[in-house]
Amino acid sequence: MNRQTILLISDMRQVYLAEILTKKGLNVRCLDIRNSETAPEQLEKLKSFLVEADMLILPIPVSKVPDQKQLNDILNKNLINGTLVLGGCFSKEQRELLNGRDIHFLDFMEDAIVTEENAVATAEGAIAQLVNYSPYNIDEAKIIVTGYGCCGKAIAARLKALGARVTVLARRREARKEAKKDGFYAVDFAFGPEEAMGAAMLVNTVPAPVVTRTIIRELPRDAYILDIASAPGGCDFACAKEYGIRADLALGLPGKYAPKESAYILNRAIERFALREEKT
Repeated sequence: MNRQTILLISDMRQVYLAEILTKKGLNVRCLDIRNSETAPEQLEKLKSFLVEADMLILPIPVSKVPDQKQLNDILNKNLINGTLVLGGCFSKEQRELLNGRDIHFLDFMEDAIVTEENAVATAEGAIAQLVNYSPYNIDEAKIIVTGYGCCGKAIAARLKALGARVTVLARRREARKEAKKDGFYAVDFAFGPEEAMGAAMLVNTVPAPVVTRTIIRELPRDAYILDIASAPGGCDFACAKEYGIRADLALGLPGKYAPKESAYILNRAIERFALREEKT
């Protein structure tokens, strides 16, 4: 890569990533889109920058770019063949656009190694959220974790280590079996309302509407719901508000609580992706 790497900054992860890439000798050009008022102006600059770009690194998720229509239009009209594009959670339209232009791209959130490494930072961030916003200690608290993927596993394990009584709700039989093997009480979502009784906290990791009214209405009114699934999350937030239960959708926890570590994770993913592309 002897030209430019364009990096859109949406949180501190990209700030640290810019430092890492610069120290490696890359010519990094940053566009800060954290201010919604100046973001359109920054995106306009992207048009001319793309002419000399070997790599374009978009936010995680890409939806953090305030004007998705403007971004898609720029990608369609100004992105040149040969530019590698990276980001998190590309929309269906963006995938079709990139594939249609034969642009090689990497979705960080579909990289198995990134997902596994990111789960640790996500779990620690989730626990920080619980400590900050739940009126209860984690120790001895009954806590429900919905989903048992990478993030669900990491969160459940750390809550258990802190003394919580963890119940895992999972749709797949295989996931419940794995959770039980790991020492957790695990049941299907059909038992969610029963398990919600007396639960001090609920952490959702499933990007589907699983934390429904039937579960929420059985939670204590001082329970705290933390939803870390991809937007719009898996919780019925309107219902939670109706019952007076605090429910937060917290996206990008690694960027908030462990931005530098997350930047190293992204850097390693970039290196793996670039190496694969060089071999093809």
